Amino acid sequence: MNKLSIIFLFIFITATSCEEEFEVFEGGEFSLILNAPITLVDGSVLEVQEIEDSRCPEGVDCIWEGRASVLVNWERNENHSIQLNNVEYLSQVIERFKVSFLTLTPYPENNNTAIAKVARIRIELN
Repeated sequence: MNKLSIIFLFIFITATSCEEEFEVFEGGEFSLILNAPITLVDGSVLEVQEIEDSRCPEGVDCIWEGRASVLVNWERNENHSIQLNNVEYLSQVIERFKVSFLTLTPYPENNNTAIAKVARIRIELN
């Protein structure tokens, strides 16, 4: 490997690692499960404290399509309780960040309710 290749490799690794940190801190998407906190690059902590999934199971006729809802605690300078769902509270602004609900998986099935739910949220500068 010549010197030029080493320099390009170093620049690529440095740029990629900085971009990754930036994405996680100021524009990241996070998959969260109930009561399993994750620590972000800035030291703040995200945790899903409640999950409600009243969506109509696949293959079932329902009067109302239901909703997926999560209560997220974001410990950042102080504790922020963030209620998000797929109907009326798709996002909330906390400090200078917009926290958005993306998905709750898996989608309910008629015969299986014991599968752990994964909430996907996005945090970005507002």
